[in-house]
Amino acid sequence: MGVGRQTGRDRCAVNTPLPRAIKLVIGFSPGSMSDDIAKILVDALHAECGIAMTVTRQLGENGIAAARWAAAQAPDGMMLFMATLGTHAIAPLLNTPAPYDPLRDFAPVSLLTQSPMLLACHPALGVRSVAELIARAQREPVLTYATSATGGAPHLAAELFESITGTTLRHVRYDETEELYRDLEAGRVALSFNNIASMLPRCKRGALVALGVSTAARSAAAPELPTLAEAGAPGYEMSNWTGIVAPPATPRDMTAALSEVFTAALRAPRTSALLAAQGITPRATSPQGFTDFMSAERERWRSVVARIAATPA
Repeated sequence: MGVGRQTGRDRCAVNTPLPRAIKLVIGFSPGSMSDDIAKILVDALHAECGIAMTVTRQLGENGIAAARWAAAQAPDGMMLFMATLGTHAIAPLLNTPAPYDPLRDFAPVSLLTQSPMLLACHPALGVRSVAELIARAQREPVLTYATSATGGAPHLAAELFESITGTTLRHVRYDETEELYRDLEAGRVALSFNNIASMLPRCKRGALVALGVSTAARSAAAPELPTLAEAGAPGYEMSNWTGIVAPPATPRDMTAALSEVFTAALRAPRTSALLAAQGITPRATSPQGFTDFMSAERERWRSVVARIAATPA
């Protein structure tokens, strides 16, 4: 039996019956932005739409393995994948041959969220501003930055920072986000560009020093922090994002219905408040809107990805 009109929840009333239970596949470890947002969505979909969603993680290949697996599942609306900037804009550009086509090999459902990256460093580095970091990096081109994925949003953020500021940083990649944070807080790596939801609490308790946010506007979650553009990296702008995609043969009426229920869940006051507290903005779209967004993102980052590909491992 489907949900929608049958549930009696007007906010999620859709014409196409949907499964009562959905599995959401994510390709990243606990502590990642995907994981944080998935947890919020589990509660929101149940509360707003009566849909029981469970989350399963398939790690490996920077999210590519999970994406491939999800794309091969039955197109019945029961198995979905959380797409990210890394998996659905960067990976097809960075890898040769491309592991998949983000539009042809998936059925877009909806953009979910956008959020700033937060640049933070270990207190022992002795810098308290972006300008100080740039000066330090220009004097000492061995500063390390940590990410949990080659070609993911944190890596992209660092490469963009280097290209704008003329600095050189050394990339250290971790398999697990929590391991990354342990080493960052211990000072074994100097800094990281990472999702604001997991970085900001560490900065507030003094384990890290927040330097700035990556978006064009300041974050409502930390309005005292400057943007990287205003703090010493003119023209800098990027946001991390998540979205929902389905296997490629999923019927259009089903992707449209799924888009509606995710929109209802994201727009619920409790969900909006939880996301806002973490500096995350809900961005629900139609399937076509998400298609257009992913196409634009791929073109926007093409030159930065070429820079990553040209950098020795």
